Amino acid sequence: MKKNRSESRRKASEGRADCVSAQPVSRKVSRADQSAEASQASAELIKLGVDTHAGPYTFARMIDHGGIQPCQSLSPEAFLEFLKKQRTLARRVVMVYEAGPYGFWLYRQASELGVQCLVCAPERLSRGRKRVNDKIDARELLSRLDRHLAGNSAALRLVRPPTLEQEMSRRAARERNIYRKERQRWIGRGRSLLHTLGISRPGRWWERDRHDQLLKVLAQRYDPSVCDQAREELDRYLEFISLASDKLKELTDRLKSSSASKSNATRLKGIGPLSSELLDREMIDWNRFANRRQVSSYTGLCPGEDSSGDSRMSLSIDKHGNPRVRAVLVELAWLLSRYQPQYTRLQRWKWVFDPASKASSSMRKKAAVALARHLAVDLWRIKTGRAQPRDLGLSLAA
Repeated sequence: MKKNRSESRRKASEGRADCVSAQPVSRKVSRADQSAEASQASAELIKLGVDTHAGPYTFARMIDHGGIQPCQSLSPEAFLEFLKKQRTLARRVVMVYEAGPYGFWLYRQASELGVQCLVCAPERLSRGRKRVNDKIDARELLSRLDRHLAGNSAALRLVRPPTLEQEMSRRAARERNIYRKERQRWIGRGRSLLHTLGISRPGRWWERDRHDQLLKVLAQRYDPSVCDQAREELDRYLEFISLASDKLKELTDRLKSSSASKSNATRLKGIGPLSSELLDREMIDWNRFANRRQVSSYTGLCPGEDSSGDSRMSLSIDKHGNPRVRAVLVELAWLLSRYQPQYTRLQRWKWVFDPASKASSSMRKKAAVALARHLAVDLWRIKTGRAQPRDLGLSLAA
């Protein structure tokens, strides 16, 4: 009974969506649609706010400057057919949806149909409400899209969708990070076992010499049954560690060889081929940034602020943007004091990185983060031809 009732609701929803696409709820819009059957374009602009999921898509529609029409739900395939119908009803169709685990497939499909598709960063749309559902989110997306098209650039936090080739190239770099993290997890599991057995400092237990040494220590402390069980468990962990290490090395060598095949005209000293390739693949296209503020914002290394009136308070970095880019930049910032001592941006914090200085660990971390933000901007200037490395005090790799 429940299955039949659910099927009836789905068919009714699809039927209402077809009716809405052909005859809007408002009598005024309905007359416009009727007169537009001959001209094939009843409106100037149709706006859609879409809340995407693995199942049905929930969406709300607005025609020109009219009100928000009732929300509908359609399967992904039926929604694409719905978009085709909208192209015949208006000269321009604009839709927006949130970026999520399903990637940019919908963006590419909608673009092929001639629909202007915008992708925004995911966030809690129903902030301050105790009722949250797909219809509320779809209407909120549509309201923000309407304000965005009216000129309010702050209404939507737009994401730049990559091409399919760019996305797959970036995934190759991220796959390496997956194996690196998996390797660390299995190492941590082995370390946890040794901690349980009273070895507080197991060190690099997965290396053969250290592994055999630890087994001898266990043999002196425990019965053979306990030692055998611990050895078997550690051996299973070693199998996964070995597999992850091999895959990690394979992907690392592939990325390094890809970087080596490119021109080394702007390769900086202290930035290896792996770091350079990871940055290029995550940035996708350095030319897409119009100014230095966009570069800094993408790294998420901008300081936060909580100010009101005469009160001024600086907070930690906002961590917006790409966390993988942020991690690589911070790693490179720690190396600049060694490989780029004449770097212009480094001079302000050079004393902090001096081993003989009395700067605290917290101060050094803050300096590294600030230096990483400036490094991202300077790399953007170099990559886009706005500056030369020597103008910034940077030395090229030999």
